[in-house]
Amino acid sequence: MGERLVLDLETQREFSEVEGRKPELLGVSVVGLYSYETDRYDAYREADLSTTLAPRLASAELLIGFNIKRFDLPVLQPYLPFSASTIPVLDILEEVVKNLGHRLSLDSIAQATLGRGKSGSGLEALRWFKEGRFDLITTYCLDDVKLTKEVYEYGKQHGRLFATSRFSEGKIQIPVFWPERKREPGLIARMLAEAYEKRLQVEIEYLSQSVASGESPQRRRCVDVYAIREPYFEGYCHFRKDVRQFRIDRILDIKPTWQRYTIPPDFVPTAVSE
Repeated sequence: MGERLVLDLETQREFSEVEGRKPELLGVSVVGLYSYETDRYDAYREADLSTTLAPRLASAELLIGFNIKRFDLPVLQPYLPFSASTIPVLDILEEVVKNLGHRLSLDSIAQATLGRGKSGSGLEALRWFKEGRFDLITTYCLDDVKLTKEVYEYGKQHGRLFATSRFSEGKIQIPVFWPERKREPGLIARMLAEAYEKRLQVEIEYLSQSVASGESPQRRRCVDVYAIREPYFEGYCHFRKDVRQFRIDRILDIKPTWQRYTIPPDFVPTAVSE
């Protein structure tokens, strides 16, 4: 099993200095990396990317970043002996755009979510590169790695992030879905189907997208399964005391119990949600 990594990088040039605004022409000054497996921050210079960084990325279980698909990985591609598209990636900005429909900065999200923002700017890092101040670039880059890591962890724990926006007053709430599965999705689906066939109540660890303010989105609940129509199933939730619809891919863990149930004769499955 590979590492779960958080990545950020600084470039040698800005877009106005290269032809066609191509990120692969920007060049890398410093790459910052955090590993959950070693609980360690590392920094890489350009000469180390192909020989030292590339093997870690090639075997990564998950690579986490902010705008990493459209910026960091294209910038890194010339240094990698494989396609960056093969790396499993969680892009925080991609999730934000999916929910809001527009882009926001890491600083905006960090300020509203964590109460603190970036320690500098990319323009400063470009100036430091021209001055040969790799010590300052490294500190700034690793600060951004830490900020990205903490934003990711907040979203994973709480199921939401916050941001400020010039288009509205106050904070914007951004729902996110970053589960750390305890079982493989295929096994969860099979166990759910077997419990339904045998009419055995299941105990599930479920990550809800819509929760009351201040309530944890991740919760264990017991459910009598009434109907399965992938990607959803429907059943009586003993926590909510009502028939509810659940997404199968939001189940993090499942455990059939020995508690049997019967499906009410007047039960009619509802229309599948979109």
